[in-house]
Amino acid sequence: MNRFAPIRNYFGLKDSTTKYSLFWLIFTLLIWNCAGTAYQQMAEENPKALLAKKDSLQAAGNTSTAFNKAFAKAHNYVGLEAMKSKNYSFAIQNFKDATALVSEDTLSQYNLLLAQGHQQLKKGKKEGLWDAIQKFHKAGRLFPGLGEPHYYIGNAYLMIGNKDFDLILESYNKALSLTLSPELNNVVLVAKEKAQHREKTLKDFWK
Repeated sequence: MNRFAPIRNYFGLKDSTTKYSLFWLIFTLLIWNCAGTAYQQMAEENPKALLAKKDSLQAAGNTSTAFNKAFAKAHNYVGLEAMKSKNYSFAIQNFKDATALVSEDTLSQYNLLLAQGHQQLKKGKKEGLWDAIQKFHKAGRLFPGLGEPHYYIGNAYLMIGNKDFDLILESYNKALSLTLSPELNNVVLVAKEKAQHREKTLKDFWK
């Protein structure tokens, strides 16, 4: 019996080591998961503060999917704030950073396309307006149920030539048939009413 003791001891030690390693693996995963959750919350509540720590956190090895998603979310929040102030270049950079972190994130791609389209609308050059329409169409394909891109398409057609009412009104009607925030829904209704009024005025003029 004693001659088997070393074998039993060996396998006992191996089992203990395996259990010990498994414990630390689970513990580490829990820590990383909790940290990732905390950074996700920080991305929503204070995205700029999280992004200020981004380089140091990544240098420390925090490059897991959970961390990247938190950083991407923070970039999206900062980018959307830049959109509100029409700082489209800064918004575009943040959305690009977000897509670089999580390439499959369709929300980041959607925001990037809208920002690029708005940048062209702001410039107002005709060739850029056609590019903006393409960007908005791509955004619409990412989220087919959202009406926002179609409203911007209507605005782009309006800027290209305010006599092309078929395309303008078609875009506004498409936007209204899809999901819009209550605020944007009212904006689109007003834009549609103005376009219809201009169309009627021109028709009456040429009678």
